[in-house]
Amino acid sequence: MKALIVDDENHVRKTVRRLIDWEAFGFHEIFEAEDGSAAVEIIMEQRPQLVITDIMMPLTSGIELMEWIETNNADCKTIVISGYNEFEFVRHTVRYGGIDYLLKPIDRSLLQEAVGKAAARWRESAQEKLQLQAKSIEVNELKPMYRDKLLSRLLAESASGIAPSPGESYLREFAELAGIRSCRVAVLDLKTLKQPIRDKYADNMDLLFFSLLNISNEFLHPARRGTAFRNWNHPGEIVLLIWDAPEAAAGWLRRISDGIGRVLKASAEFGIGAECAFPSGLHQAYVQAQEALARRNLLDPASRIHEYSPSLPARASALRFGKFEEQIRLAVRSGNPDLIRATVGEWFQLVAAMDRITMEQLKMWWDEYNVAKTGWVEDFLQEYNEAPRMPVEDSPFVVPLEEDGRLSLSQLQQQLTSRLVKLSQALASLQDQALSHNPMREIARYIEANYTKDITLQDISAKFHLNREYISRKFKREFQETLIDFVNRIRIEKSKMLLQSPHLKIAQVAQMVGYKDEKYFSRVFKKVERMSPNEFRKSTQ
Repeated sequence: MKALIVDDENHVRKTVRRLIDWEAFGFHEIFEAEDGSAAVEIIMEQRPQLVITDIMMPLTSGIELMEWIETNNADCKTIVISGYNEFEFVRHTVRYGGIDYLLKPIDRSLLQEAVGKAAARWRESAQEKLQLQAKSIEVNELKPMYRDKLLSRLLAESASGIAPSPGESYLREFAELAGIRSCRVAVLDLKTLKQPIRDKYADNMDLLFFSLLNISNEFLHPARRGTAFRNWNHPGEIVLLIWDAPEAAAGWLRRISDGIGRVLKASAEFGIGAECAFPSGLHQAYVQAQEALARRNLLDPASRIHEYSPSLPARASALRFGKFEEQIRLAVRSGNPDLIRATVGEWFQLVAAMDRITMEQLKMWWDEYNVAKTGWVEDFLQEYNEAPRMPVEDSPFVVPLEEDGRLSLSQLQQQLTSRLVKLSQALASLQDQALSHNPMREIARYIEANYTKDITLQDISAKFHLNREYISRKFKREFQETLIDFVNRIRIEKSKMLLQSPHLKIAQVAQMVGYKDEKYFSRVFKKVERMSPNEFRKSTQ
């Protein structure tokens, strides 16, 4: 801290210097002035935290100096040292916030006490100012959020169609809305911005929102034509209310879009609803704005402002992701990236032939893909019921856009192919884990796929690199039957379907399910089914 001693007598200034243990009170620089005018210059330049001044001085008195300090809000405490024991001087000292009024000759202990009190008071004041400043900063940071949440709530509550009362909190915060009778609602969705911009602000989306809102309101607020706010009911969305001249709303949005382009080097697209009653019609107009934005043609980037019309094009084409779901599923299970790329390429040949693709269409395909993928994974986990849980796909769907804002089908194709290849690799990895964890189930699947062949325990031992005794013991424990009984049961089950055909002889059926000897087949069949193959055939006719 700094201190200033003001007195027209040099020896008094030197005495004050000697009497105070400045370092003990936190003062590291001490200045002197011989009158109030010189003191003012030092205060303006050095900004001391403490001023010790005489009352009676030439040019500018101590009282005038204290008056100047108060008038100019100089951040310092004052102590008066005077040779006059007059009430009027004491009164002025108190009036201008002086800490103490000390009489000459100076008593060291009283002066030390007064300086200590002044230093403590200044620190308290400084701490209070810091707290107020922090609160002010916090309020300034929270106020825009409070404002946006009020308007977001108004937007949601307007769905009821009931107009809020004049005492509503949003009207107290936005008095200018009290006289509004009609307006239009526009929507800016951050997903419509190009990927480089979203990547740039990926770690600080609040800054991106702040920039977009600032640009929007720099156009709307000075003209008193509307306001933009962050929609807390729908992440990633900015809503604009434009009033007074609803017919000019599209023009305002074009200017805002141009402003965003200049500042962020990225074009923005807006959906805008029809003129509505304020505030009861807000929700309906908002839904219209969303619909106009969602149903814009991503293959035609010529327009940035998409106005709602009851005659908007059909919602979505008849092309469904499900048309290729089975082919893609088989490609994923094959584990062959080339086959996955080829299959996805066939699907995109149909997509490329379309002359209109909307956000709504992409969302439908994305939902179909997720449903199909979930089914594939569930089937896999049932097949390998001891496999670990599938990892969650954490990367969100991003609409890839060309430089001119057009939907990039090539990037979209790469994005889907990449996801499917990763899924295929994950399934293959889990399959390996499952097999290493429980090879008996893979042996069972191998038998089911090859039951017509002459399967021996030796063959299985060689194929799966396992000891024959281990296979016999483990297989029996897993399936509660021997490996031979398992083979026979599978063959008999298949033979029962074939025996229902009167055109096949029993010998043929035996051969088809893996038995070279008809008599041996009949014995096994009777053991399993408690009747001969011929009796079974008659019972089904």
